Amino acid sequence: MDTFYQVITMLTFGFVIALYVWMPTKRDLRRLVAREGAASSGLRDQLKERRGVSCKLMLDDANTAVGSSVLDGTLVDVDDEWVLVERPFKQGDGTQLVAVRLESISGIEE
Repeated sequence: MDTFYQVITMLTFGFVIALYVWMPTKRDLRRLVAREGAASSGLRDQLKERRGVSCKLMLDDANTAVGSSVLDGTLVDVDDEWVLVERPFKQGDGTQLVAVRLESISGIEE
């Protein structure tokens, strides 16, 4: 029975060391956030220039509000985190306002 506890203790110690080695440090996380912030800042600036213009936004994945990975409509507003797009209803008259997170947009087509 002592052998069993020794093996479990060694495995636990090994897992703790592995987690310590593989976990990102604060410096790594800051670099990652700074890199993503710079990319989203450039995209935000591009979107702000296209306010009031009809364009297609390529999304990373299918959005439940959009129903696909492409959002086609007119840009209404751009925030630090959100993009507001006005698009026509698929059935009938009228328009629909859709808010999409800036980080979920991968590209813009005109």
